[in-house]
Amino acid sequence: MDIETSNAIRHFFPNPSLVQVYFEAVANSLDAGATEIDIAITTLGSTTKKGFDITITDNGSGFTDESFARIQKLLKPQDAFHKGLGRLVYINYFSTVNITSIFGQNERKFVFSSTFDGKSDLRKLDEPAPRKTALHFTGFIGDRVKSLDDIKPEPLKERLIEQFLPYFYRLKREQKKFRITIDLQTQESNAAKDFFSNAASITPADLPDLKTIQIKETSISAFDNITINYAVVAETGTKKNLTAVCVDDRTIAINLLPPASIPIDHSVIFLFESPLFKGSTDSARQKLVLPDDISQNDLIRVLRRETSKILNSELPEINKKNEETKKKFEEKFPHLSGYFEETSVGIINKDEALDIAQRNFFKAQKEILESDTLDDRTYEKSLDISSRTLTQYVLYRELIIKRLREISDVDLEAKVHDLIVPRGSLLCGNEIIDSLHSNNAWLLDDKFMSFRTILSESEMKNVVAAITLSSQGNEAGDTRPDISMIFSADPKSVGKVDVVIVEVKRKRDSDKENTFAAVQLLQRARKLIDFCSNIQRAWYFGIIKINDELEQYLRDDAWTPLYSKGKVFYRERTLERPGKPPVPVPLCLLSFDAVIDDAAARNHTFLEILRSEIKRTTTSPSAEEDRNNQSPTAATSPHP
Repeated sequence: MDIETSNAIRHFFPNPSLVQVYFEAVANSLDAGATEIDIAITTLGSTTKKGFDITITDNGSGFTDESFARIQKLLKPQDAFHKGLGRLVYINYFSTVNITSIFGQNERKFVFSSTFDGKSDLRKLDEPAPRKTALHFTGFIGDRVKSLDDIKPEPLKERLIEQFLPYFYRLKREQKKFRITIDLQTQESNAAKDFFSNAASITPADLPDLKTIQIKETSISAFDNITINYAVVAETGTKKNLTAVCVDDRTIAINLLPPASIPIDHSVIFLFESPLFKGSTDSARQKLVLPDDISQNDLIRVLRRETSKILNSELPEINKKNEETKKKFEEKFPHLSGYFEETSVGIINKDEALDIAQRNFFKAQKEILESDTLDDRTYEKSLDISSRTLTQYVLYRELIIKRLREISDVDLEAKVHDLIVPRGSLLCGNEIIDSLHSNNAWLLDDKFMSFRTILSESEMKNVVAAITLSSQGNEAGDTRPDISMIFSADPKSVGKVDVVIVEVKRKRDSDKENTFAAVQLLQRARKLIDFCSNIQRAWYFGIIKINDELEQYLRDDAWTPLYSKGKVFYRERTLERPGKPPVPVPLCLLSFDAVIDDAAARNHTFLEILRSEIKRTTTSPSAEEDRNNQSPTAATSPHP
């Protein structure tokens, strides 16, 4: 040949596979008008290349002078349907292809290899003989066949049907007979790998019955229609899932229907035909390559839309299931409403749908943040984005509340502490914004979210030691309770600060500390104020088990019960300091269910307000316009 073959193979077939040998040989046979094709595979066994060869025989027109002239020159295709490259894949897997072709009263023999010189042995026969061309592939290159499916008859049958379905289906419509046989002979069987001598055949009876519709899409072409041949079949065997563009009597698979998008008891086939696709493949016929004037994203968008219509019509349960999924999305991810794909093909892939919606949302956020001007439309959109961002945070708070409900009595104290303020944390200044999720004092009161410094055990050992009253006996034998502190500013500065202190006591009816909780809180408040002289106000919260006995004591001691879904008691106290203004110390005792249920009620109110606003903006005309202007996402692009 006129070109260095090893480099040509790497260039034109970057991802070759053994099955392409069959594809190219069968394609050449079909081009030659063959109606009988026999594929004979022999091998010693499933684990070695010894004795492995292939013979492909057909009754086509053979290697006449015209067809033989074409094989002598690489890159000289017969017409627009051919690439002139297919034979290169032969010598990527076999060192030698011995070819014998009988046509009319002629017999031509030649050896195709990397050193092929374009010569053949042509002789006249004594009398005309039936047409027959045989390609004998020998000298397998490589240690072993990578996949047994490349030599087993049944898998090869399915691959060949998929590859040449447009051609076979046309023959079936024209009521033309054809047969392709695949015969495997092996000296060693392997039951574990389902590998043994057997055979399979392809005839018109093996082809599915396809329905046909035509669509006209002016955004793709003003002149050419697209024909959709499809089948949606209920079956219990091996599922078929083929969505492909028909190019030059072959299929080029496109990723429209992930396996999970089709009910498990159904197979689907979608073949898209159009003059638009003529010659639109790469050299290896593995990838769709459209002309420059046709947008591949637009084409895929149209095909997805039409495929979705057909599936919803053929399988109403898909639409029903998708509506249920969308409803769950709106409930669980309200901040992404309007960013989910409007058109889905088959059963919605939840993970993919969420990923696409999230990316669309990030894109919208980026657009607003990078805007140089704030016109009416951008202003409205910025409000919508802000609502959605806030909704994300409110949804996070829902998870915190859920986690609180799941905490057992055994590990209650430490885990409640960590949910409010993680032990060992130190956050201050702008860090509190970056670590917003570390300050969950909103569980007690939303106003504490504005506090700027979070301190916990590891950074406040001296403070904690000073206020734990460790010199006092502990009748219950407990270690000191967890203490979280959130300051309105840097507690080490000279400026005045407010502080929130939270203590969590074990959830026990027999814990006598609960009875003395009010006294202990006030004593610890005194210690803290003496230790940090710049405190001007301190809220002190005790999260405890409030049983009937303690509730009665608090009422008798003039504590004020507050409205709550649990039990909450409040009391204003003021601590005097010599020569300094007194320090207000509001004290609050809360039952565990009050913390959880009150926070849940407040958060639910926020979420419903935001959900309602997002729903309103999602259905507005401007939102519809934005969605229509969204370009297709990466997930909708075709993958061969």
